[in-house]
Amino acid sequence: MEEFRCIIIWSNFFGLIINFIGSIFISFGLFVSKKKALELGVSRWAGNSDEENLKLPLVQSFLIQSRNAKFGIILLAIGFFFQIIGNLPYSILK
Repeated sequence: MEEFRCIIIWSNFFGLIINFIGSIFISFGLFVSKKKALELGVSRWAGNSDEENLKLPLVQSFLIQSRNAKFGIILLAIGFFFQIIGNLPYSILK
């Protein structure tokens, strides 16, 4: 039983750490599609094709922010899952 409680405590702790890291990644960026990044980051007098324009620094920045936000949300979901696992036995055992 003591080993089970140790697993529960570490699962809860691990979930909190993952949630914290996930929230940091979300703060790094917003969801931006390639089309929206092109719209926001490309001058009206830029390249002729989307492939050319995707190489522009501002467009790249928007896409990196979007990728970080997606990764952060995945980490938050995993962290919440571990917290649920960590807290579920306490509510069942009480």
